[in-house]
Amino acid sequence: MVGDLVVLKDCQTTGYEDGMIGLIVKVEPLGALYTIYWILMPDGVEVPMWDSEFEVLSEGRRSDNSS
Repeated sequence: MVGDLVVLKDCQTTGYEDGMIGLIVKVEPLGALYTIYWILMPDGVEVPMWDSEFEVLSEGRRSDNSS
């Protein structure tokens, strides 16, 4: 998830508008049931969001260990 490009949708808690693009920079589990995703927004601010507030556009670059 870290490094994934996301678009905001149904954004309820941050004041950012739906359709804005961000980048997941940190994933923070809150117990067994919940996860907070920290999204780097175009204004340079890292904002906590629930997974229901964004949609992944493209997965981040991951190393490929296969030969």
